[in-house]
Amino acid sequence: MSANKQGSDLWEQSDLCRETLPWQQSVRQHVEELLSREQLPHALLVVSAPGWGECVLANWIALHLLEQPTDIVARELAHPDLRWIAPEGAVTKIDAIRELNEFAVGTSQIAPRKVAVIEAAHTLNRNSANALLKTLEEPPKNTYLVLASCHPGRLMATIRSRCQLFKVRSQPALARSWLAEKLDVPDLQERLFEYGDAPISVLQGYYDGESSLLGLLGEIVQAPSPTTYVQRLLEMDPVILTGRWFRYAQALVAGDLKIPELESAAPRTLLKFIDELLWVRRQLETTNSANPRLLLERLLVQWQSLGRRH
Repeated sequence: MSANKQGSDLWEQSDLCRETLPWQQSVRQHVEELLSREQLPHALLVVSAPGWGECVLANWIALHLLEQPTDIVARELAHPDLRWIAPEGAVTKIDAIRELNEFAVGTSQIAPRKVAVIEAAHTLNRNSANALLKTLEEPPKNTYLVLASCHPGRLMATIRSRCQLFKVRSQPALARSWLAEKLDVPDLQERLFEYGDAPISVLQGYYDGESSLLGLLGEIVQAPSPTTYVQRLLEMDPVILTGRWFRYAQALVAGDLKIPELESAAPRTLLKFIDELLWVRRQLETTNSANPRLLLERLLVQWQSLGRRH
């Protein structure tokens, strides 16, 4: 299951679209003010760190522009003046952008304006990004393009330069308070560490019934065959999983964490594993040819080898 699909599941399960996420309120107000003054740009780049809800904000912007109720999931809305483009796996393909371009040059049918949203815009490949450029350069009247991304640095510079940035700023203290009201769990602090303080990722893990990864990592080192755990790991979002795993590996190197089964692991071997972990994460995020099972099996074998005495 891809990270994008997981994010959409959470969106529906947790009714995030029905809420005003407190760390996004200032950006919403800014959009409203610009629109009321007829100064809202026709190309918006909505960004946040992973797990802070850039797609939730894009959802609200799209519905607000269409003058629709803003407590529904826009990507599921059958509206003639809305197009929502999501990646196929790790890539947004050129055919989807060509359809968007055709939509953009048409006239609005029932809403005062047309809106096209590109979810996970950083998954545009070079061909699809180039296909989008002309529409970004000369957006038709009453047409708004909303690009949402948690990795804006991966977008082509020519795409970024043609959009006005609307950034959701991470506010960990505010997010912790918000989560504490939603989740009655004793290990909230540990969950926040695992998910890098990203509130929506924490909530996703809760809805998916995921427990702490720490105990599992210790079990894997002692297992007769570490690859027997691969199916269990495949039930998690592999991109988010590698991020959780990375934080524990990094804490081991820094001396901020001890896993008894890994007391014999040398810092250099841990660092080598971290490099491998980051490479696997990059493969999962950027290519449809990546095989999550094989990549996770590879990590499991290398992780267990860290516990061997050399």
